[in-house]
Amino acid sequence: MPSDDTPGLARLEGLIGYTLRRAQVAVSRSFVELFADLDVRQSQLGVLTVIEGSPGSRPSQVGAAIGIKRANIGPLLDELEARGLVRREPDPTDRRSQSLFLTRDGEALMAELHRREAAHEERIAAFLSPEERAALLGLLRRLEQGARDVAGDEGAEETD
Repeated sequence: MPSDDTPGLARLEGLIGYTLRRAQVAVSRSFVELFADLDVRQSQLGVLTVIEGSPGSRPSQVGAAIGIKRANIGPLLDELEARGLVRREPDPTDRRSQSLFLTRDGEALMAELHRREAAHEERIAAFLSPEERAALLGLLRRLEQGARDVAGDEGAEETD
């Protein structure tokens, strides 16, 4: 195994994509530690949060809001519905569409999810000042938008 001061590693550590991926892996590990006993993945938390904040949203709206492709939001909603956390109702304005709502169990779970989400954010941002955290979020949003513009991508696929 090469030492940490090899030219190859130095080159990798100078790449935004490499460093971003390493940070994402570390953040994901922290998330799994805090949420594993609830059997909730990051994408599921995103879906539940959007539905909680916008009850009655359509699946396509929820997927677009968090960057999950239309073909993948259905199976994710199926999982949440099977667990009794989400319910689908016919959309009153378009009977071909569905509106999404949290169930009572989903609403109850959200209180715990929000508590753990706050702990997760505190844990991963512990080494940043509030100003640095705000700056990092702004830079990441610019980086995401720039990457989408270059790729001509309307919505990136989120993965767990």
